[in-house]
Amino acid sequence: MSFSGIMLILVVAAILFAAFKLLPPYIDNYRLQDSLDSLARNATYTASVTEANLHKQVMEEARLLGILLEPNQVVVRKSGPTVNISVRYMITVDLLVRQMDLNFEPSAGNRNIMAKP
Repeated sequence: MSFSGIMLILVVAAILFAAFKLLPPYIDNYRLQDSLDSLARNATYTASVTEANLHKQVMEEARLLGILLEPNQVVVRKSGPTVNISVRYMITVDLLVRQMDLNFEPSAGNRNIMAKP
């Protein structure tokens, strides 16, 4: 096998390894974003849901996805017909040669279209 063939195999292996390490946090973030959208939409039309309840639900969704959050990383605002949820967190990925910090800021908002302005 030639030197260029070995280099090609090494480059492909490095790309596959990086993808294997980097894709799961992005997939988890996408799933958290989807959960936030759903929570915001449902909370907009459910008057009995409070900011504290939403905060607890967001923390639980993140825990189920394996995303470790501190309570201060989740901000929930519910005022009248509007709901806004934002989350800020960082995940460190070990790529063997260096560590990479991935910063995520998923957020969701919704407004009840039937409510009077």
